[in-house]
Amino acid sequence: MTPVTAERITVGVFDAPESDLAVRWAARHAHATGAPLHLVHAFVWTELDVNTDPVPGLTGTGIRQAATALLREAAAIARSEHDDLEITAEIIDGNAVPVLVEASAESALMVVGGRGLGRLLTLIVGSKSLALAARSHCPVVVVRGDIDADGPIGLVHHESERVHEERAAELAEVQGRELEVIVRAMTSEHEAHHLLEEIRERLGREHPTVAVRGVTVAEAETARELVAASEGASMMLVVGERSPRDAERIAAPRQLVTVLRHANTPVWIERS
Repeated sequence: MTPVTAERITVGVFDAPESDLAVRWAARHAHATGAPLHLVHAFVWTELDVNTDPVPGLTGTGIRQAATALLREAAAIARSEHDDLEITAEIIDGNAVPVLVEASAESALMVVGGRGLGRLLTLIVGSKSLALAARSHCPVVVVRGDIDADGPIGLVHHESERVHEERAAELAEVQGRELEVIVRAMTSEHEAHHLLEEIRERLGREHPTVAVRGVTVAEAETARELVAASEGASMMLVVGERSPRDAERIAAPRQLVTVLRHANTPVWIERS
C-alpha cells in the first residue's frame, strides 16, 4: 500500500466549480501530509484537430492560453487554502482519462471533481470498469458534496479486504478524525458489534490514537443506503476490487458507481 505521505498528490483540473472543490480538498490534504501538489489539465483540443493558436495581434488569446490561465487560477485557489504549498502544474495533450492514468503512476493520490467524473460516466462505465479508478496506479478520491463536514471518516466494510482499514486509520491520524464503520443491511446487530470490536482490536495495535467510535448498519441492501448511512461523515472510504479478468484493473460493480453518483462527501477509492 502506498503511504499517505509518499510522492505527490495530483489533481485533474477542469473548467468547472467541482474541479475547484477538488483543488481545495487536495490542497488541505497536501498540507496535512506534507506532500507536494501537482495540477494537471488534459488538453483534448489537439486530439480534435482544433486550432489552439492565439488570435493574430491579440496577446493572451487562444485555447492553450486559456488552459494556462485555468491552471494559474487553480494554483491560486490552492494557495488560498495554504500559501506554503509546493505546487507544480502542467498541460498534457490528450483525453482526460488516459492523461490522468499516466500521471497517477508518479502520484500517491489522484483527486478529481465529482462532476468531472460524472460527465464521463456514460462513456467510461462499461464492461464493469470505472475508467479512472480502474486503471489508476494509486488511490483515487472523487470530491463531491461538503468538504467542510467535520464528521468521522466512514469506513465501508469489506468482507475480505483489510487494506482499507489501514488506510482509513492513516487518514484518521492525519486529519484528526474518528472512524465510523458502515456495514451492509443484512448484517445483524450482534454481527455488527462483533465486527466493530474486531476492527478496534486490529487497528488498536498499530494505531492506538485512532478512535473507532461505532458501527452503522445500512437500512437497506442498496448503495444509496450506504451513502445515507454515511450522512455527516467527512469522507467515505471504499474498496475498489480487482477485476477477475484483469488483475491490473479495478472492477466497477453497480454499488461503487451508485456511491460515486450519490455520495454527499468525498469518496476515497482504495485499490484492493
